[in-house]
Amino acid sequence: MAELSKKDLFEAIKHGHAWHMQRIKEELESIIAMREKMYIELRWDSEDKFHYLYDSECYLFVEDGLISTRSDKDNLPSTDKTFEFPINSVDDIKAAYQFFIDLTLEGEE
Repeated sequence: MAELSKKDLFEAIKHGHAWHMQRIKEELESIIAMREKMYIELRWDSEDKFHYLYDSECYLFVEDGLISTRSDKDNLPSTDKTFEFPINSVDDIKAAYQFFIDLTLEGEE
């Protein structure tokens, strides 16, 4: 296990996890803002207790230390499956978001 930086240690003490929901949400927004073509609309719940993105029957849920994705599209390999991505770095967030993008494009030709 990698050693935590002082900032991550503080976050872990304060929030219970170094990569808490708000921090993951902020990183996601930053990653999305850097993309030139944004075709996915972000929708976060009104109370910011449970964050999610939604597009074409695909969901991205943000929890402390975890991003999970789900597709409810019909007749595809990923239908009704939930995929979990533990978050330990910004690269993990980028990978989870890219998987979500790929999920939204699944079945489109």
